Amino acid sequence: MEFINLIHTLFSVIALLAGAWVLLQTKGTRQHILIGRVYGISMLVLIFTSFFIFDLFGSFGAFHVLAIVSLVTLCLGMYFPLFARNNRAWLVHHYMWMSYSYVGLVMAGGSHLFALVPDWPGWLSAGLFWGLPYFWGSILIFRNRKRILTEVKDREDLDIQIS
Repeated sequence: MEFINLIHTLFSVIALLAGAWVLLQTKGTRQHILIGRVYGISMLVLIFTSFFIFDLFGSFGAFHVLAIVSLVTLCLGMYFPLFARNNRAWLVHHYMWMSYSYVGLVMAGGSHLFALVPDWPGWLSAGLFWGLPYFWGSILIFRNRKRILTEVKDREDLDIQIS
């Protein structure tokens, strides 16, 4: 494995673990912020390294475009708590963008599973490794949104609108 692939994979695993931790723990705590930063930095490293991996297409390809989408999602997720706290719905925006950032990471991980089932039709692999994570991730994000945002620690200091 090339060094860049090793770094990319290492930070992908760190992001998967940190993101899962953030999703499963109480929001708004010091640990949430610390582990959230680990997630964000890991995502930035793996996105950056993805632009130096050309094993699949030999040049810029579809996965590089998806890395740009991932970068936009991550940046929007971080924009609201860092620069837009005056927006009454900043917390909702942060939750939604960061949640979908994680769903995208899981879907990207699923891309690596395509090789495990090379005889499957492409539509079946895409449905299993991309469609299902997106579908179930979306259900969980919307089903739990109000509960999670209501349970944010130190919520009384927040001027937020949860809908």
